[in-house]
Amino acid sequence: MQDIIFREYDIRGKVGSELAIDQVYDLARAIAYYFASKAPSVQRVAIGMDGREHSPEIKQEVCRALQDSGLDVVFIGICPSPVLYFALHTQAVDAGIMITASHNPKEYNGLKICLGTKSVWGTQVKEIASLFKQKKSIISAHKGSYTENPLCDTYVQWLVDNFPLLQKSPISAVIDCGNGAGAAVIPQLIKQMGWQQVKSICDTIDGSYPNHEADPVVEENMREVKHYLATTDTMLGIGLDGDADRMAPMSKSGYLVPGDELLSLFAQPILKKYSGMAVVCDIKSSLGLLQMIEQSGGRACMAPAGHAIIKEHMHAEKALIGGELSCHFMFVDRYFGYDDGIYAMLRLFELLENSGKRLEELLIDYPHLYSSPEFRIACAEDKKAPVIGRVKDYFAQKAGATLITVDGVRANFESCWGLIRASNTQPVVSIRFEAKTAQLFEEMRQDFIFVLHDHLDVSRLRSYQVNS
Repeated sequence: MQDIIFREYDIRGKVGSELAIDQVYDLARAIAYYFASKAPSVQRVAIGMDGREHSPEIKQEVCRALQDSGLDVVFIGICPSPVLYFALHTQAVDAGIMITASHNPKEYNGLKICLGTKSVWGTQVKEIASLFKQKKSIISAHKGSYTENPLCDTYVQWLVDNFPLLQKSPISAVIDCGNGAGAAVIPQLIKQMGWQQVKSICDTIDGSYPNHEADPVVEENMREVKHYLATTDTMLGIGLDGDADRMAPMSKSGYLVPGDELLSLFAQPILKKYSGMAVVCDIKSSLGLLQMIEQSGGRACMAPAGHAIIKEHMHAEKALIGGELSCHFMFVDRYFGYDDGIYAMLRLFELLENSGKRLEELLIDYPHLYSSPEFRIACAEDKKAPVIGRVKDYFAQKAGATLITVDGVRANFESCWGLIRASNTQPVVSIRFEAKTAQLFEEMRQDFIFVLHDHLDVSRLRSYQVNS
């Protein structure tokens, strides 16, 4: 096992070169030891897995290790990550492990770990890494049990029961499952809801991802959706990521809606009921989102990027909704507070049904700013900190700059801002900038090109054409 697999929010890496399947047993023994050290009463552990080609072998090793540690295993089947989270909130289980690498390419796999209903992340993952290196394990006098309790059907029924407005809805949409774990749910959900004008595509689980990578915030991965919207009467496109904890919508015209714009839509009806409530967003979020939250009577709370961090801030602020530019959305309002792309899709459908408007019409009041996408540029792990440090030093010397350094560096000016941060899931840095005028946008872009061109491939920054 390479140290690189022990990431901020999970354990994840390339199978073979970074994550060794023949060491998964010892890793899962260390996880069991961690569970027992933090919550001695832990006994039943839910296990889910996505459709990656190596997931069954990893699952076998994880289950064997947990059983040998005296823990009872409940395998909930091939499913999206939200179904594992659903199990933690609705079933008699004490912890959970999801075998997935989310949106990463097919050669990756990993483990998302939960204790109780909370994600294990940050220093907790580092602690597990230390226990693994020390070969810690529970010596148990008895072997734990193994049972199977597939939960996708139960999850779908819960969604049907809790969205009565959407049953037999005439909504017109195409849903791209990306050949990921969402395909274990979406076709059945369409049938159970009685949707006659909703079609699913790439809806067979295939760990080789034959059509495209399952990351819907990358426009290239939404090309089938865009083509379908352009050549049929379908009005809305939805893309799910590999484990369906994220979803991204596309309008009839082919506009891929960023997560901050969508969060503004989700927040508005909630703020009508709970004026003054906090809405938690990530450091990459647009000034437009902050403005919309304030205009709707809410308090915008900006946090470092990462679903686990967003959830912590939501708990601290007693927020009922939170989200990220990457299209993780967490609803406490009418839900359990974890990131679920399928549930978020239904909340969007509900907004459209209640308003009688198209997605483009719902977004018409969003402030028109000059905004870049999130540029994710390759950067070796050991180069991330020095590169970010150079950007920090550069902007610290510019007049009028206010630096926010809770997650990388966000340089705020009166009418523009720019951000660089290290990805916690991939060997890339994330860059985004925004301005109120085209001239200020261009100046910010040139600043980033100037400070980074000797250290990173900035060709995408050079070639990008902004649209207001």
